[in-house]
Amino acid sequence: MRRLAPAAALLAALALAIAACTGGEPPPAPTAVATPEPPPEVACANGVAVEDPEARPGLVADCVALLASRDALRGEAPLDWGGDLAIGRWEGVAVEGEPPRVTGLDLRDKGLTGSIPRTLRRLRLDEVRLAGNELTGCVPSAFGDARGDAAYLGLPWCLRYDRLDATGEVAGAGEWAILGADGEVLATWEGLRSEAATLRVHQTDAGGTSWASEFGAVSEGDLFEWRKASDCWVRYLVTGDPVRPTAGSGRWELPVKWMTYAATGESCTGTVGASAVLGADEAAPMVIPATVIDAPVRHGPWLLTPWDWDGAIEEPVAYAAVSGDPVTARPEAYTTDIAVARGFPRWREPAMPPGWRFSSATTGAHDAPVDGYRAIYVNAEGFFAATIYVARRTNWPLSVDVFDYGSSIFETRIIDGRWALVFYDPPDRPPGAATMAQIFDDKAGIVYTVYGSDMSLSGHNIGPAIEIARSMLPLGGAP
Repeated sequence: MRRLAPAAALLAALALAIAACTGGEPPPAPTAVATPEPPPEVACANGVAVEDPEARPGLVADCVALLASRDALRGEAPLDWGGDLAIGRWEGVAVEGEPPRVTGLDLRDKGLTGSIPRTLRRLRLDEVRLAGNELTGCVPSAFGDARGDAAYLGLPWCLRYDRLDATGEVAGAGEWAILGADGEVLATWEGLRSEAATLRVHQTDAGGTSWASEFGAVSEGDLFEWRKASDCWVRYLVTGDPVRPTAGSGRWELPVKWMTYAATGESCTGTVGASAVLGADEAAPMVIPATVIDAPVRHGPWLLTPWDWDGAIEEPVAYAAVSGDPVTARPEAYTTDIAVARGFPRWREPAMPPGWRFSSATTGAHDAPVDGYRAIYVNAEGFFAATIYVARRTNWPLSVDVFDYGSSIFETRIIDGRWALVFYDPPDRPPGAATMAQIFDDKAGIVYTVYGSDMSLSGHNIGPAIEIARSMLPLGGAP
């Protein structure tokens, strides 16, 4: 017979003594209480699932999306996804790149009996393989550009709409229309990319799936992407709460403005056909890494173009900014006096770290904006810390070669509802390289740029540079 540990033997003897005194049976042994699994946000930030989570926010977000999807996707099947195992070792999950991100799912023949949940649409995957399972529901349209078998699962595409309603009524399943500011239905691809003000969509898509709960969850600040193909898509920012359908109409309205688009295919110009099929993704991510851009992408005033692109690109045109706000230029000037600098065109006072101070400013020179200025700030020790450019531009877009930066990270972002670009180094590189944050105020046509050279702003620490740029944004949209 196996010997009991001393403490266990004592407890057993006590239980028998109680039973003898009462004439009853020994009390049942206490049952173990299972420790609840932490929520995905906690499990993915524990340093095990994602090593150095603070330096890899993108991979943490991917981890959260996968854990939030696990139970719905697996159904009755086992999946070893969890916070106690590195995400790169999770069953069927591919992690690649620098910074690392989840790039593929290969879950073929795993006995999955669930459905593909909404949370998986947050991933941008190069490869998806799900055959040999008994999945239900629909396939996210975001999977349509990935290699693999998503198109052959025998499931409808999520949020697939195939009838443009030229009347704008949008009364039937699968119908959609995008309206301009004056209420007219936009009938050209160019219009969809630049003039959109309202998205009208029926809550039932072309596959007969109702998306009422999905549209009801959309709110101001979300991104909504309409995609025809990998080289033809538009990303909209939702600018207000959705308008719910009136009784029996089934029609939703979302106030929107365009934020990003790709338009390089010949089928992405001219008139939109009545039978145009569009896939929608209401869970589009806020960040677009330059590593996924393989053709020109327009993001606000910037045109991001791969270094080896030899096709057509968008030509610059005059930008119509705030009425009555003409370009103002001054003769070349340089000053170390903050009082003088405050008189330069477009001056904004940035919120700098404690101890940092103004050093100098230039306007009208070859290395400073004509309608704006360049300002230099030093840190508390007197060393060069940051350069700020504030400039009103007149011609858009500004061409940016997104792959001429070695292994650094270049991303489009949405910051406070405005177009933004950021540039920083991956976590595994030693600190020292400057960061850059640019935010565009479209009401005034002004770009606010921060180049951070201080150690607190350099390397992969892009957050402080973004906060300095944000501090210069005008309140209430005033230029």
